[in-house]
Amino acid sequence: MKKIILTIVAISISILCFAQSGGDLENQSQRSGDLETKFYFRFGYSLPTTSYLGIDNMDFWDNYTRFGGTFELGSIFMLNSIPLSDGLRIGINVDYMEFSYHQLTATDYNQNLGILKLASKVGPSLSYSPASKLVIDLFVKAKIPWVGGMVFFLSDEVDQVFIAKPGIGVATGINIRYRFLMLGFEYNSDNMKFEDQDYPGEYFGNLSRDSDKTPMQSFSFTLGFSF
Repeated sequence: MKKIILTIVAISISILCFAQSGGDLENQSQRSGDLETKFYFRFGYSLPTTSYLGIDNMDFWDNYTRFGGTFELGSIFMLNSIPLSDGLRIGINVDYMEFSYHQLTATDYNQNLGILKLASKVGPSLSYSPASKLVIDLFVKAKIPWVGGMVFFLSDEVDQVFIAKPGIGVATGINIRYRFLMLGFEYNSDNMKFEDQDYPGEYFGNLSRDSDKTPMQSFSFTLGFSF
């Protein structure tokens, strides 16, 4: 419920900011302290947390390695028409597309679990430029994973396949942008229902709670380019 409320708040704030901007984000006159709208792409390392899949047992994680990666395309639309202090601006941060992959590998026997997701994110950001060409963004975004796939490999052969439909989540983080370079840190928390393709109606579920939704918390560290 808390995650749904945060998602609704993020979307609502985004809509209100768009409305206040008068629908004209690109043609505003340049004033002192205004920041430019930027398009970006970025990629990097994504690390599942020790609560991934709803598993909070450290004895389990001691027997598995965790790693992953992510790639994103997005924009930060600056709402310069909303008056704030010089160099401080509100914006809308949109990730049109996020591809992410996570893999868990057992250390003492030949078992692997791979999860691939396609998602989008949108929410408000607060940007500050303390020096020329340097901008720091803080953001909270509603996250919608559109589709996901989960595959279990046993002895290098496919053992089980699960497919998930759209879910919901929240992403929070910070960007540091200097000229065209962009460094990002983000925490993602989202849930999806992964259905067994061999047994329709059977779901992977939350391994630590009574739920058929699978939580997929992760941290990501990215490097990108903005234009």
